Amino acid sequence: TGAIEAARAQTLRFFGADPATYDVVFTANATGAIRVLAEAFPFGNGSRLVLTADNHNSVNGLRMQAGQRGATVHYIPLDSELRALDPKAGLKPATQPSLFAFPAQSNFSGVRHPLEWIQHARELGYSVLLDAASFAPTNPLSLSEVPADFVAVSFYKMFGYPTGIGALIARRDALAQLRRTYFGGGTV
Repeated sequence: TGAIEAARAQTLRFFGADPATYDVVFTANATGAIRVLAEAFPFGNGSRLVLTADNHNSVNGLRMQAGQRGATVHYIPLDSELRALDPKAGLKPATQPSLFAFPAQSNFSGVRHPLEWIQHARELGYSVLLDAASFAPTNPLSLSEVPADFVAVSFYKMFGYPTGIGALIARRDALAQLRRTYFGGGTV
């Protein structure tokens, strides 16, 4: 328990995340972090899931859970240089729990997207999932400066060893909105 709590504290410090605001859920990898969010995000009728077209396949998987629960899915297209267009046109004000998901750095093209999109989406009522798996290994990320609600990371991509460790770094208020529909072996 002491080692896990120390690892959580070091992770929050590394990502400039205030422990009073953020918590860490360790997972098998970044895909596992995104799956936790997909299974528990409170999508429903009137919810929106807005994604950039260059998301990692694990982020694209959110569309299945969102659609099954009545949310509409909208993709932000890419331009001819494989950069996501400004998402402002696709981010309509959210009246129900809605999620905007994008990679800080595209796993597909290497393009880095503006982290200012986080604040804009949050102002419109969206929770924001930032996929930092490709970004974090070579760039600093301070959640005190870019307060994403959820951040998926892979420690394997960051450090090269050990395999099988990732995390979902999440705002405590955003975690409180999640609803697990299954609880059993492997969910702790």
